[in-house]
Amino acid sequence: MHYSTRFLLGNLLSLSCILFSCQYKADENQNQITKNLSVQEQIASLTKDINNDRLNPNLFHKRADLHLENKNLHGALNDISVAIKIDSTISSQYYTLSEIYFAKKELVMAAEIMKTCVDLAPNNSEALLRLAEMKYFLNDYKASIEYLKRVITIDKYNAKAFYIHGMVFKELGDTAKAVTSFQTAVENAPDYYEAYLQLGLLYYSILDPIALNYLDNAINLNPKSIIGIYTKAMYYQRSGDIDMAINTYYQLLDIDIYYSLAHYNLGHILYEHKDDYHTAIKHFSNAIKCDSANFKAYYMRGLSHEQLKAYKKAKADYNSSLNYKTNYDLSIKGMNRLDQLMQ
Repeated sequence: MHYSTRFLLGNLLSLSCILFSCQYKADENQNQITKNLSVQEQIASLTKDINNDRLNPNLFHKRADLHLENKNLHGALNDISVAIKIDSTISSQYYTLSEIYFAKKELVMAAEIMKTCVDLAPNNSEALLRLAEMKYFLNDYKASIEYLKRVITIDKYNAKAFYIHGMVFKELGDTAKAVTSFQTAVENAPDYYEAYLQLGLLYYSILDPIALNYLDNAINLNPKSIIGIYTKAMYYQRSGDIDMAINTYYQLLDIDIYYSLAHYNLGHILYEHKDDYHTAIKHFSNAIKCDSANFKAYYMRGLSHEQLKAYKKAKADYNSSLNYKTNYDLSIKGMNRLDQLMQ
């Protein structure tokens, strides 16, 4: 290459870098300005732009996304429909349209529209993944697996694809494949809370101690994980580690004092394993406050009153239990016992 040509090319490259750098900084500044604006202010700004350029589908699409973010589904649908009418070949517009129908809880329509997005952009892993997820929600597991295969072909480290894969196999009852998929998800994304939680739930179902490791990982990622902490407490309760179960239930109640099942289970443990009928009654009462139709809590509170020889209170609780669950055998037996004891 001639020296002058190299010199000219070098200058052009330098100039393009400078221009690119300036453009990048300009875009960065514009993005920062946009971030500082509220959604309504961004919508107002886009409306001005649209009024000056009513044949620009990108502007309508941007405003549709903002309406969707603002949960204005009617406005979002109107804008994205205009965008598609202007140019029906842009795949990303169908992605937004699908999300609008998903937000409207019209899953079948949402999936059909996402299929159009995929047809226009066959290698769009994000659209393929979303379509696979929608097919999972629609219980079309075969189609979900097929779309997930396409995602993994494009992106073999896509953690969410393996997570949905796991959920599909879990629904199909193939626990081994579900576990493998969830494990691959956390290998690819070590901070994947939902995958750790699913692993914890699956191993809890067979009372395998490894469940505690997975549940702890989930809770470390989400310290307010009600399901994670409750499942951990249930594991301790079912495996006979009563003191750890009690401590874990109280940990859960520190997060959500109104969690009815935690109160009920604590009452049950205190009644059955600690003979602490007074505290058990308090927890059964709390369970009833959280869920007034909890007929089992009425029965157990009645049983606790019966142990304390507070027979009138016990009878009232058995009656309440039967009001919510007619012919509940344990409450009927309790009433019969009391009839004999109170003679």
